Amino acid sequence: MRAQRLAILLAPVAGAIAPALAVDASAADFYQGKTLTVIVGFAPGGGVDTTARIVARHLVQFIPGRPDLVVQNMEGAAGLVAMNYVDNRVAADGLTVAMPGRSWYVEGVLKDPGVSFDVDKLTYIGSPGGVNSSLYVRTATGVESLAALKSSPNALTFGTLGSTTPTAMVPELLAEKGYPIKLISGYVSTARVLLALEQGEVDGFWTVNDSFARRRDLIDKKIVRPILQTGAHFPGVPLLSDVMPQSLRPLLMLLEAPETVGLPLVAPAGTPVDRADILRKAFLAMAADPAYQAEAIKAGQPVGSPIDGAQLAAMIQELAKAATPDIVTAYRQLAAAK
Repeated sequence: MRAQRLAILLAPVAGAIAPALAVDASAADFYQGKTLTVIVGFAPGGGVDTTARIVARHLVQFIPGRPDLVVQNMEGAAGLVAMNYVDNRVAADGLTVAMPGRSWYVEGVLKDPGVSFDVDKLTYIGSPGGVNSSLYVRTATGVESLAALKSSPNALTFGTLGSTTPTAMVPELLAEKGYPIKLISGYVSTARVLLALEQGEVDGFWTVNDSFARRRDLIDKKIVRPILQTGAHFPGVPLLSDVMPQSLRPLLMLLEAPETVGLPLVAPAGTPVDRADILRKAFLAMAADPAYQAEAIKAGQPVGSPIDGAQLAAMIQELAKAATPDIVTAYRQLAAAK
């Protein structure tokens, strides 16, 4: 009798657990023996590639069935080549995800030429979290502060990843405000700009701080120094928002989106909801894992405040709402400036 009563009492609980177990089993069945491909929108050696590879290595450990892993670099147009490839050529089956870069979704929001994807339809998995960007200059230039840059009798050259990326647009915005800055384009990866910095080919670079994950020597040996930043990371270094007029705040929101959003991990539009959910849960579990956090911290990457897929999608949608015609025009004029 007691056994019968216990069976009756536990029946609803068992009924609730059964679907969850079925989902886990189904997920394990799907990913077991398969390979997860992670497409990276930049060449090996830079901050995007470093982050993507750390995330990829740890993410597969939390996907049921533990699929094998392949990381594929597909550099070009600051992540647009990779994202367009994902949108046009990749099956939406949950087996391919991408970390294209830091600014591709801004161009998607603006519906720039060359963008084939719809940011509202993509499947967002997650982001390790927001980051901080800084304006770095070579110590050999003698420029020790933003004020010193403003009064420099000689123009400083800044390497960029493309005219529509913050690496070019923030320095260009400063140039419009009277700072002696000249841009040099044509670099296809952060790693190559860092090499140009090291060799004295360029004098400065606006980039996220974790770009130096594999080149900490440039900072430790004081080859470069930060003189401006988006967040209060370096004591005594002014903030970009504080040196720009209030009227430019809406434009700065677009320019600083890569810092706020971080590095999104995305899958193609139309990825099955159940598989997207599996990847999202795996991403958050990975982000909370001490082994992942230890490696991420060592590489100078954000930990402790991951952005889940649903929140990430909402942030992109909010960015799209803020991109009024006037702001879009100002943004494009800045991107087109020489």
